[in-house]
Amino acid sequence: MHHASRCLMAFAALLLLSTPSFAKGGNMRSDDRYDPQHIENLPTEVRAQVLQLCPMPKALHEFASYTDHLRKVVLHFERLYCGEKPFCGPSGCLHQTWVSSGGHYRLIESHYAPEGN
Repeated sequence: MHHASRCLMAFAALLLLSTPSFAKGGNMRSDDRYDPQHIENLPTEVRAQVLQLCPMPKALHEFASYTDHLRKVVLHFERLYCGEKPFCGPSGCLHQTWVSSGGHYRLIESHYAPEGN
């Protein structure tokens, strides 16, 4: 019985340590929201354009949204941090739409829209 309760306690400890709050190291810091993979995982052509506009970008997860089985990528620049360079103004924030054609992404639309649209 003593062995069984030890196993049960070990199992309970493992469950606690595997929950997301412990796995991330407790409280989430605001820097964690700007994961470099949000830029690194963009398609090559899209990433190159973003890096041209902003050499050291920090993006939230919602910066890029994918539709049409990953063929269409929409970038929401209000969710991109680029130091002092703003992508939002009185007419809204920069949004870009990219579409995959022949294995490469090309920019098909660039406009300013209200934040979050």
